[in-house]
Amino acid sequence: MNRRSSVHMLAAVMAAVLGLGGCMAVDGKKEDNGKPVVVVLWHSYNAVAKGAFDDLVMEFNETVGMEQGIIVEPVGYGSSNELDDVLYASASRVIGSDPLPDIFSSYPDSAYRLDGIVPLVHLDDYFSEEELAAYRPEFLKEGVWEGDGIHRMIPVAKSTEILYLNETDWETFAGDTGADKEMLKTWEGLAQAAGMYYEWSGGSPFLGMNAFNDFAALSAAQLGEGIRWTQDGPEFNYSKDTARRVWDAYYVPHIKGWYESRTYNQDGIKSGRLMAYIGSSAGAGFFPQVVIEDEKQSHPISCKSYAYPVFQDGTPYMGQRGANMAVFASDESHQQAAVRFLKWFTEPEQNIRFAVATGYLPVQEKALESVSDLVSHVESRDNVQAVEQSIGTSLTALKNHNVYVRETFGGSYDMDQIFSTSLENCVNVDLETLKQRMEKGESRESVERELLDEEHFNHWYETLLKEMAGKTDGQKIQK
Repeated sequence: MNRRSSVHMLAAVMAAVLGLGGCMAVDGKKEDNGKPVVVVLWHSYNAVAKGAFDDLVMEFNETVGMEQGIIVEPVGYGSSNELDDVLYASASRVIGSDPLPDIFSSYPDSAYRLDGIVPLVHLDDYFSEEELAAYRPEFLKEGVWEGDGIHRMIPVAKSTEILYLNETDWETFAGDTGADKEMLKTWEGLAQAAGMYYEWSGGSPFLGMNAFNDFAALSAAQLGEGIRWTQDGPEFNYSKDTARRVWDAYYVPHIKGWYESRTYNQDGIKSGRLMAYIGSSAGAGFFPQVVIEDEKQSHPISCKSYAYPVFQDGTPYMGQRGANMAVFASDESHQQAAVRFLKWFTEPEQNIRFAVATGYLPVQEKALESVSDLVSHVESRDNVQAVEQSIGTSLTALKNHNVYVRETFGGSYDMDQIFSTSLENCVNVDLETLKQRMEKGESRESVERELLDEEHFNHWYETLLKEMAGKTDGQKIQK
């Protein structure tokens, strides 16, 4: 029997039980029809996360939900992009689309767009100030838009980007080259180490990256610039000096072959092709425990992790990832039932079990106090050593770094898209150009010189400014 069938069976049982009493209570509110309130929840958790989430939903339904006449029916989608598409279609009443859910997981920009079509519940009406104060403030702030002070989203599980290192093979590399782990803490040092590794390994990339969206925002914030919302509207501050440092930290190492961008960087570690990668703390359990050199040779490795790199003399910033949840405005009984589930799910006891089982961090301050408490919930099937490293690194970063809060306002999604894809697209196009010209017989060195010259950088920078100016009426672009 699948979980959705189980939910429907539970609904029938609850309806029969509640029918004996003739009414039900949801946070003190009475319903006269004797039926449980069914709360439909759409999310994009998959694999281990989906299993852990479904288990906790079932636990809620069989305990608190049974007592209060609430049934949460989870519906999973394969990715956040797929979920965004179906939510937008339903909100826009596209023919053939499903009715909107009561609760949905989303990123702030997407939820903002939906709120303009179908209103979201103002959660301040259901959460007390004391209850809201229990959450990590930067996590909570993502659900407040345009500085209006209204909470429309609640964080349920968070992750951050960290640097994972194959510590075992690093020791061999460092012994031969003199590379120091302190180099891994800054973008400048990381590029230097990658160049050394490229030479030492005979041309292998050192670092894998797959989330330029985070890099674009965080690198700018570390240098005191980026996209901001002001009382006069959006502005984009991005000086040429800052852009040059970002170019040197991302574009140059990719063109030189020191970095590569792939979706599954764990495979690069497992094959021994990569020494390190930047990835989500929620993926720590997937860090390989062995390097497989070929069909006959392999060796075990250990994981070391570091906080997100920072530019020299920059402000330490770390990102936050993981969707929040929001509630569509409907009727009082469904809104109260939806909020009751969100409160239960984000309480430390439940939230720690879900977060750590999936590699995420819990969202309330009380649940973030201890590494050992969090690690005790790690499933033995995971790479426990890597997960412990990830949790420790993430919690330390929360104490020593600023947590970046992506501001949400009208047009922020388009601005973020332009900003986050501009340099990444430039890298992808130029890597293909490099490949094609080398296949025609040109030397790598000659093509690299052309791609890395000042004129090429200037062209990218001016193009970015023009594109961003188109989203701010050209009024608030500062070079």
